[in-house]
Amino acid sequence: MIAKKVRRLIKAKVTSTKGVANVCTCHSEDVTAVLTLYDDGTICECNKAAGELLGCAPVKLTWQHVSTFLPQLADAMIMQGERINPNLRFLSHIGYSFDMISISGVHFACALFFNEVESLGRHYLRLIIRPINYPETSMA
Repeated sequence: MIAKKVRRLIKAKVTSTKGVANVCTCHSEDVTAVLTLYDDGTICECNKAAGELLGCAPVKLTWQHVSTFLPQLADAMIMQGERINPNLRFLSHIGYSFDMISISGVHFACALFFNEVESLGRHYLRLIIRPINYPETSMA
């Protein structure tokens, strides 16, 4: 069931518009996995698509550290002062493939997009997750 939902999230719709080929359509937030993090990497908000991608209800993801699902971020400083770590921003920019682990332990590759958000004087990090692949063998 999770594998089917993830495959739906992976499929990027490519369209052709006037004079511009291969422009990806924007997906709404209901199919784009989004986590909002405190500057220490703790998840403070999670949308439904992220919950589906990681195999649990969004409420179960809050207050967990993002490295629970992205082990490559375990030793990384996500924020440097009030800015995103330049190395993470660079890896995001070049489309680096991060290893993500679902609640059930399934590993899959994803691209991450980091955005800084400020609300009521507090800095947050919006993490957009785009799955790249999902193992066929994990289908249940």
